[in-house]
Amino acid sequence: LIAFLLLLFSLSFAKIKITTTIKPLADIVKEICIDNCEVNYVIPVNMSIHSYEYKYSDLKKIYSSDFFVFIGSGEPQIKKIISNIKEEKLIPVYKIKGINLIKSYEFEEHHIDKHQHDEDETFHPAVWLDPENAKIIASFITFKLIEKDNFNKSIYLENYRIFKEKIDSLLSYGKEKFSKLNSKDFISYHYLYPYFTKRFSLNYLAVIELGHGKKPTIKHLNRIIHLINEKDISSVFASKQFYNEKYLRIIKENTKAKVIKLDPFGENKSYIQMMRTLIDKIYKGLSR
Repeated sequence: LIAFLLLLFSLSFAKIKITTTIKPLADIVKEICIDNCEVNYVIPVNMSIHSYEYKYSDLKKIYSSDFFVFIGSGEPQIKKIISNIKEEKLIPVYKIKGINLIKSYEFEEHHIDKHQHDEDETFHPAVWLDPENAKIIASFITFKLIEKDNFNKSIYLENYRIFKEKIDSLLSYGKEKFSKLNSKDFISYHYLYPYFTKRFSLNYLAVIELGHGKKPTIKHLNRIIHLINEKDISSVFASKQFYNEKYLRIIKENTKAKVIKLDPFGENKSYIQMMRTLIDKIYKGLSR
């Protein structure tokens, strides 16, 4: 009996190891796990997820985990990596029921067949920038954790309830703020924000970059400059991980628009903090 109780005690305190590709997914997982999991991510927040080269230590984390959480689009060599992992350990975000996926691009330069755009990109990867998606991901993570660790079911359910309330509050906060704007026209350097703009009813007007790391042409830059001046755009947004200072400088020299740097991966911030900061910075940038 003592041996059984000791075993039960040790099992109840054994941490579940979860590795994700990017930090926002890890942050969502942490909201449900709190202290019951060891959560890691492998792609640094200051690097492009599209071009990152995995280290041996990254692969070691992934293969030693109880669960590997990944988006399923835009991540380098993801198909090769998951081919060596048992299916029951995989949590592909794109397969979660109810997840909102954007499979086409909004702009003329981006009307590219999904298979031509990027070898590993069949839908836009930035799913975490829609808070409703974060809620759906968290719900599925809760289910997987209960399946693995039923002993702590009540903890996971309560953590999800709290996170869901935070997301609902965040959505109300963002929608209320953006509803006050006179102009909702949104321009970014990299095409990273279609989930965000769609959720908060902003008008994604244009992007400067023509694709992952592709330099804008003079013709395209002139078009962007004309748009900014014509519509009196107050700010252009650039993500810390995706921009070229040379082209932003050209925009600044030829328009009155400010350049606002955003961090959509939440360095040193929780998921909720990161999203709230995005809302605040974008709202301030679009305000007149």
